[in-house]
Amino acid sequence: MIFMFIVGFIGAPLTQSSYDPVTLLVVGAIFGFLFSLIIPKITAHSVKDDSVYSK
Repeated sequence: MIFMFIVGFIGAPLTQSSYDPVTLLVVGAIFGFLFSLIIPKITAHSVKDDSVYSK
C-alpha cells in the first residue's frame, strides 16, 4: 500500500488528476490481496514441494 501512495503521488501530476489518498489506499489493498493469493500458486508450481498448492 505504501508503494501505491508513492505511485499515486508521482502519477497524479503526470496524469493531471488530483492526489486522493483514500482511493490509493483502496487500490493498494485490492492489489495487495490479489498478489497475496496469486504469488503462492505461482511459486508452488515452480518448485516441487509438499505444500497444498503444488498438488
